Amino acid sequence: MRKILINFPRKLKIALQVLLDSAMLTIAFVTAHILDAGNFLVGVTGLNWQAFLTTLPLSIAIFFYSGVYRSLVRFTSANTLAQLLIAYGISTIVLWTVSAFLGSSLTWVVAFNFFLIGSGGAICGRFIARSYFRSQAMQDRVPVAIYGANDLGRQLLTSLQQGVEYRPVVMLDNSDDLIGTTIGGVGVQSPKNLNDLISKLGVKIVFIAMSEVSRQTQKELNSILKSTPVVIQSIPGINDILSGRAKITDFQDFKIEELLGREPVAADANLLEATTSGKSVLVSGAGGSIGSEISRQVLGSTPKKLILVDNSEFALYSLEQELLKTIVETGKAVEIIPVLGDVCDLPLIEERLRSHQVDTVFHTAAYKHVPMLEDNTIAAIRNNAFGTMEIVKASINAGVSRFIMVSTDKAVRPTNVMGATKRLAELICQAYADKQDRTKISMVRFGNVLGSSGSVIPTFRNQISRGGPVNVTHKDITRYFMTIPEASQLVIQSSAMATGGDVFLLDMGEPIKIVDLARTMIRLSGYTPVVSSESQVEIPLNADEIAIEFTGLRPGEKLYEELLIDANAEPTPHPLIKKAHERKLKLHQLEDDIEALRLSVENLDPAQALSILKRLPLEYVNS
Repeated sequence: MRKILINFPRKLKIALQVLLDSAMLTIAFVTAHILDAGNFLVGVTGLNWQAFLTTLPLSIAIFFYSGVYRSLVRFTSANTLAQLLIAYGISTIVLWTVSAFLGSSLTWVVAFNFFLIGSGGAICGRFIARSYFRSQAMQDRVPVAIYGANDLGRQLLTSLQQGVEYRPVVMLDNSDDLIGTTIGGVGVQSPKNLNDLISKLGVKIVFIAMSEVSRQTQKELNSILKSTPVVIQSIPGINDILSGRAKITDFQDFKIEELLGREPVAADANLLEATTSGKSVLVSGAGGSIGSEISRQVLGSTPKKLILVDNSEFALYSLEQELLKTIVETGKAVEIIPVLGDVCDLPLIEERLRSHQVDTVFHTAAYKHVPMLEDNTIAAIRNNAFGTMEIVKASINAGVSRFIMVSTDKAVRPTNVMGATKRLAELICQAYADKQDRTKISMVRFGNVLGSSGSVIPTFRNQISRGGPVNVTHKDITRYFMTIPEASQLVIQSSAMATGGDVFLLDMGEPIKIVDLARTMIRLSGYTPVVSSESQVEIPLNADEIAIEFTGLRPGEKLYEELLIDANAEPTPHPLIKKAHERKLKLHQLEDDIEALRLSVENLDPAQALSILKRLPLEYVNS
């Protein structure tokens, strides 16, 4: 019925309103006289129908002129109420005037009752009709919860209620003052009850109406996703909303990175700016996940120059354009110099270091995809090991003050080519640090970063978007995770604490089981995870289910990662950065094997290269 009425032609809808208003005016006229007379028969027989019938078309004309019929009934508002009161007030005056002109003046009681009954009936009728349309329409909308009963949450509630797609059924907030209250007709409940509320109210989507998501909220959402498939979405940043760049209803998928993050530790401004502010800084591998974020963080400290080195033209161009835009927006006086080249090109790197009088080098360039490097040993050694050696030598020759290499937890007792080459790069850095004191050389070792290229999260996201299955290599495999901004910030701060040959370790928090990560991501997308059996027998799935399949460990893959070679690390001035004390080698102890490794690379002999890697003191064992 509602859809039929909504689809009526506009002129027919107005005609129905005119008919109903005419009936309401008639009822008000008759009832006002009956109430004044105190007797039904006396009231009815004493009516001046001539005056009323003369007034009726004038009243309808007044309704048209006041704009009453321009408002859609299902969107009746306070403005409509005001229009009706004004229209009935004028109609009452017109009726009183016409009656007096025709010789039967209305008493003030009749006039007042006519106004009160007519306007009250018209207003009530429209609001009842609006409630009918809205209640019917609400049944077709998606039931949602709003997490956050603050100003943003209330603004979102109003927007959703005025829209046609979503039906807010509950608001969530941790404030004791708000729990149990009602906002805009929607009850406020504790987030602790969300699991029950989702089942009871049929919630399909949870909208996060917060400018910043606290760690407590992250834990609560994680708890929800362990047992309930519900889509979680967030609103745009408050600055984007206030500036007009986005509307509050421009919803964004709530990323798994936001759930796995931890309570941030404020950066130490002195450590953050010590090796970057006002200095000439070079970032190798600048187009990569870590390199690009380090470049953004360095730009925030206002260096004198920022030299970006990468062998990918597109990645380098994209980052350059982004940073130039930031410079325009912030008004920073920073020179951006993109260098398209390879870290293995010693003359090129050294020339750029000298010509720009570089003070600090952040070396992030590396090949890191474990299974791919198992089949590309020569490329891995050339880029990860010899590329590091060339840029270290270039930095020393050019008089760079500090050199920081980004390493990996896979360098600890490596079981793959990638980890072995990164461990060799660490030994090379330490050897050159011991050989001279012109350049303070250090390394920073940490685990996986959330959302980096080639990491498990984008892979899972793509598999979920295709309807699954989500492939996990082993049911017990775990990994450490850290957000890219946090890792990059800690790398920069560690550079200020280096004395030469340091191996810094970042506190990665607790390791995460990859199968749990897969379950959470599936639920975050609104599906139910179904774990396949060990026999890999195909499971019939419902439309809202996605399978998790175990595919077996890949070549060179560990079940668990570790950050320390020797269980010996000391604290630093930063609570999330520790310093390892591990065995170092002199350069002369490595030179013969490095030269042999170089020859095997030049001869494109991966078997010989692998045997040398195993011979080196890397603790490298094929898994």
